[in-house]
Amino acid sequence: MARHYETTVIINGMLEEKQINDAVERVVETITKHGGTISETDHWGRKRLAYPIGKKNNGYYVRFEYDASGEIVAPLARFCRIDDDILRELTLVLTERDMQKREETETRIAEAEAAAESAEQDTDDSGDSDIGDQGVDDE
Repeated sequence: MARHYETTVIINGMLEEKQINDAVERVVETITKHGGTISETDHWGRKRLAYPIGKKNNGYYVRFEYDASGEIVAPLARFCRIDDDILRELTLVLTERDMQKREETETRIAEAEAAAESAEQDTDDSGDSDIGDQGVDDE
């Protein structure tokens, strides 16, 4: 039975862009080789690590969402341990409840952004009126 997984990988942040893209492609190949279907790849970019990993202070974070059987977890973890460019990986099973919470959060964020945008437009429209000079007599 296929489950929905999320894997976050930290790649050595000192690598060049091409090397990082090659490492990401190797992870994608490993997932698809073991029967996984990737639904989303999210590049978070370079970030400072909370603590050094292998004397490295920066990492490039990439998050993958995919559907696969449970047999994929061990080979993917083994691949990430063997690959020298990958500092860490974490694989989670996403349940229906997790997916619902994520959708609710995304909906709330979209509503808040829309409200902020409409409030910004309202202040832009009302700021042009020149009411301050009414009722003042010129003597």
